[in-house]
Amino acid sequence: MPISKKARIQREHKKAEAAGTRAPVKPNGLPVKAPKPTSICANCRKELVSSYVQQLEIHALTHDQKLWPKEKCWPNDFPAAGAATPAAPPKAAAPPKAAASK
Repeated sequence: MPISKKARIQREHKKAEAAGTRAPVKPNGLPVKAPKPTSICANCRKELVSSYVQQLEIHALTHDQKLWPKEKCWPNDFPAAGAATPAAPPKAAAPPKAAASK
């Protein structure tokens, strides 16, 4: 009697597992994709795909921009602009204007 399809697949999986070459597959035989890297919003804890930058920016706009800009929502994906460049020296104060007397 010939070997069944199910038994043949199980045998192939067992051999590949022993050899360390078996790729994870779905029950229908398609390979399972690796999960994409994600980032978690620091404000609302929503998890989004970190490689999709436009989606991160749009999500950051849903928060109050004065309190939670995109640099604060996603500190790893959008480093603060001031952190990359050194601080500018303070400007000299302008001399006071002379008061005009009438």
